[in-house]
Amino acid sequence: MKIQTVNLGTAPTGAGGDTFRSTGAKINENFTNPSHAASRYVGSAAGNLMEVGFCGLGSTVATNFGPIDLNTAKLQTGFYSGNNINNAPFENNNDTWGYLIHQNLASAGAGSYEFQMMGTIDGRFWTRTKVAGQAQSWLKVLNSGNTTTDANGFIKAASPIVKLFADKIELNDEAAEQNITLEKLDVGHYLLKGTSGLATEGWYIETPKDANGNILFAVIYQQLENKDIEIKTFKKKFDVESASIIADLDNRVDISTGRWIDIRLQEIPKPVPAIPVVTENDPE
Repeated sequence: MKIQTVNLGTAPTGAGGDTFRSTGAKINENFTNPSHAASRYVGSAAGNLMEVGFCGLGSTVATNFGPIDLNTAKLQTGFYSGNNINNAPFENNNDTWGYLIHQNLASAGAGSYEFQMMGTIDGRFWTRTKVAGQAQSWLKVLNSGNTTTDANGFIKAASPIVKLFADKIELNDEAAEQNITLEKLDVGHYLLKGTSGLATEGWYIETPKDANGNILFAVIYQQLENKDIEIKTFKKKFDVESASIIADLDNRVDISTGRWIDIRLQEIPKPVPAIPVVTENDPE
């Protein structure tokens, strides 16, 4: 039924309008009919009307859930943010803020079956589920910010990446934050200047290969004391004694046309921006 409107009648006496009883009946109808918003309480229980900002919905900032343990917290579906978070997929401290999208998946209630997506201000992102109250492992989402496609078409973990061609370099966004330059000293002899040095964890250099997985040329490299990186490329030759392909040190060769060497550098710590804390009493 539609909302009932009281007939006030003709001014000034109200002649022809609703009686006191009919007015009361309309008011009661408006406040008891479950299809009318006026019949609902404002709150967080089932059937209540939600305020703007409840669980981060419609507000200018996500709900600040403060220090909590994500494995045991029983959150309502919504959008949250905070720091000092236990069992988050990132470091637990005052400076690292996490942003959480939380979805309860079953009528059993919060804490039973959940889906969570969580990210940080520096672009890292993870997902996980909770099954029968048991939190599953966080899964890191791979994207163009934390992976690279190497010279052979394979996806690898990324940080600052330099693509070294025969006559130029190409830098990804993180590498571009460094003042990296290329000096070509001779045929097959390159010097990368101004780098943070080779990555200390995981892979740090990838040589292009042919369709059969054979390297196109041999590579010898070293990191200098000032963290410049010297790279030399040579023709290949077969070494009988070791029964392996080695560099022919008498024959340097440039990097093949259209191919490149991937060089992964050490990440430079980034300053963490200050995040203002918004409370319920602060204006949006």
